[in-house]
Amino acid sequence: MIKDVNSTHKGLGPLVATNILAAKAKKTVLNVSPAGCGKSVATRTVSNMMEGRSITFDSLTLAGMYRIQGDVTNFDGHIIVDDLGTEKGLWGRISTITVLSNLVYGHGVYKITHSYEIKVENFNGSVSLNIQPVLMHSLVQSDEWISVIRDKVLRYYHLYRPITPNQEPPDIDLKWGAPTNEVTMTGRGGKLWYQLVAIGLTQWSFARVEEHLADMLRATAALDGRDKVKSADYHLLIKLLRPIQLERYIVETYGFEQGRVFENNLYCVLVEIASFGEPTLNTICEDYKVSPTTARRLIETVPNWAFVKTNSPSRVAATDKARELLDICGVYDKW
Repeated sequence: MIKDVNSTHKGLGPLVATNILAAKAKKTVLNVSPAGCGKSVATRTVSNMMEGRSITFDSLTLAGMYRIQGDVTNFDGHIIVDDLGTEKGLWGRISTITVLSNLVYGHGVYKITHSYEIKVENFNGSVSLNIQPVLMHSLVQSDEWISVIRDKVLRYYHLYRPITPNQEPPDIDLKWGAPTNEVTMTGRGGKLWYQLVAIGLTQWSFARVEEHLADMLRATAALDGRDKVKSADYHLLIKLLRPIQLERYIVETYGFEQGRVFENNLYCVLVEIASFGEPTLNTICEDYKVSPTTARRLIETVPNWAFVKTNSPSRVAATDKARELLDICGVYDKW
């Protein structure tokens, strides 16, 4: 399926696969990438695959949940928030993420305020949310990042710009398979399991790592039409989750639970390098709508990761450290 998607939407296959896997495993996934990199196409593909069992919102705060509580009670489909940037305020964005991630993880909501009562029960659905990296800076600084988002949400960092944009969702042939609770997973341990644990620990606590990984391994087997997890599922999940490790390098932390900065300039440069190899300075200027002088100045703020070559046309090249990081995150993987 990933190969099929990549044949028509180069580089988008792993993002589509991760969102399908999150939907099958009943997880919340936050897709992070600049505008125009295929987030909406990926989530639309999942919606098409769900065949009427998905709902799309611009945002969904607790007050909004009050109005749709009947629709999401006894719900086993998929909720999509196509662009968190359409929610103008930081509070609304954080509320949308925390409300939905708590709903997925806790399978319900029971909240009484001064003006209304919300009661959602037997929620067995999943959530995909799309966000641009410029909004991640305020998100990682919020208290909710530590208290809710960090352990309950999978953050997937998509690093590819489409060389030839295709707005139509890819046509995929993948069966939904049996429920994941019908898939058996015998034992945990061994080299492949601990490789997965090491990847998961870049985002979640150890207890959540074991929970999320087991659910996703069962989902991988179910999507392949099997009732038992095998080594191929481990290999696939290791490869699929490699991009989540980027968070350890682009979120700078100055305290155990406070003082976090999302390195947006670094992320933007890595997207260009991953997409084009050695992009011209003009390409970066066009993608981010900045002047050549500004582009040079911003690249100079990340000297450990990239530099401008003094040839004609001027190109941006990755340092050895950046190439090592991109390799860790699976940029050079073949599917």
